[in-house]
Amino acid sequence: MAELGNTRAHCQCSICSGIRGTVEQIFRALKIYGWMLDAYVVDFFEDDLWQKLPSVWRSFLDQLSPDELGRWILGESENKKVWPLSLLALRRFIQVAEIGRDHRKPSTTLKCSASTCRIVEENREENPAKKQKLEEKKPTITAKDGQFDNLFGKHVKQKKRYEINVMSEIAANSAKKANCNCIVDIGSGMGHLARVLAYRHELSVTCVEQNRSLLDGARKWDEQLSASLAKHLPDFRERKPRHVSLLVEASSEARRQLADQLTRVFGEDEDNNDTGFGIVGLHPCGDLAASLLRLYANEESARFICIVGCCYMKLTLSETGAEIGYPMSRHLRAMNENCRLSYAALEVACHAVEKHCDKLKTNNYSDLIVHAYRAVLECLLLEKNPSLRHTQLKNTKLKDGTSFEEYCKAATENLEIKDRPTDADFDREEVKSRLQQWKRVLTFGSLRLLLASLVETLVLFDRFLYLSELNLSPSLKSEFDARVSPRNILLVSVKERTAAREYKVER
Repeated sequence: MAELGNTRAHCQCSICSGIRGTVEQIFRALKIYGWMLDAYVVDFFEDDLWQKLPSVWRSFLDQLSPDELGRWILGESENKKVWPLSLLALRRFIQVAEIGRDHRKPSTTLKCSASTCRIVEENREENPAKKQKLEEKKPTITAKDGQFDNLFGKHVKQKKRYEINVMSEIAANSAKKANCNCIVDIGSGMGHLARVLAYRHELSVTCVEQNRSLLDGARKWDEQLSASLAKHLPDFRERKPRHVSLLVEASSEARRQLADQLTRVFGEDEDNNDTGFGIVGLHPCGDLAASLLRLYANEESARFICIVGCCYMKLTLSETGAEIGYPMSRHLRAMNENCRLSYAALEVACHAVEKHCDKLKTNNYSDLIVHAYRAVLECLLLEKNPSLRHTQLKNTKLKDGTSFEEYCKAATENLEIKDRPTDADFDREEVKSRLQQWKRVLTFGSLRLLLASLVETLVLFDRFLYLSELNLSPSLKSEFDARVSPRNILLVSVKERTAAREYKVER
């Protein structure tokens, strides 16, 4: 089945045209500097990465303190040093090209302004009995009161609680625009978001989660919240989310089956009023985000989507087949090999540059020196056994005063004794010399993070253009505080007042 909506030539609105131009500019920039994203910090010494930087950068950065570098990357107060023009130009380009990550700025919103997906509602009278029933339904308004925050936030970490509060408001607003009362939370986990959507926003919610143990836990917390609210609310109305265990796969047939199952589930709800359902994804991992976008694009019963992705390095990048995770849009696919992104580049795009730079600014980066330790250890391991290149070691965090020797013994305790560094290795002058270059390792890693936002921008622009090409009115905006939730940019699309029969479906 082809995707719903009228597939069109590239949208010529200023936003979509600007995005396509920015995509091409980013790839031109990555032809020059993308090697830093493709490199691994663990190979810093083995591949002599410092010497690959422009010589003017090396001499300048060697004189720069970590706190000065952190402030510069974030575009904060400049010092009086004369920066290399190429570095200044690179940072300025990134600032202009990237999707704004400051959630406080309205200017960060990108919305297709020429989409025709706002289909006019059918000229027919709504069932008067159903309309009156919906209007007379008593809302559970007291469940929205702040006094119950502790009930909804029980068992939820502060970061997740913050994300849920923001995401639920956006999803509820999207449901209102789409005239839709039902939401499916795919990858719902313990159902924390679903309960807020159900009880605070009075939506009919179905949770889809493959892990049955998580579903069992979610049902347990549902019962606890329901019992607690019933004690306090005289007009309490039960709204527990439904929980189903389904595997969301990439194939079109699997999506069709999922849509059919969801339609049946929501059809059992007397308040559904046959309005379809919305899709919510709070940090779906890798290809799951792409699958949700295709589900939304392909199924007329899917009326809106609110999604913020993560784990970009788990995206399927195969050039064969139609169900790859990246690229999705026809525009980027037409670029062929010119739009390729490496695993290393996608992985670094999942890290938080703001938190990293905050550590640099406050000279609180002792734990970051672990990257220098790991790079030196990589050289020692390869000397003993070349097959150990990039081998998985025991995760070891540095504490103040942790020596390189202590780190190595902890990190390699699962390796065979013959492959572990010896006391003689720790006394080698070459090893000591490399350890003294920890600031260079830290600087190189910081430059990679500076570039990383371009990678996330490409992935999200690809998804934006995918929806735009299908007349599905996408918008992108930073909604979370990046220091609380690093993957903070939401992709939203609403088929407003949808009339299903006006979609042209090709089968």
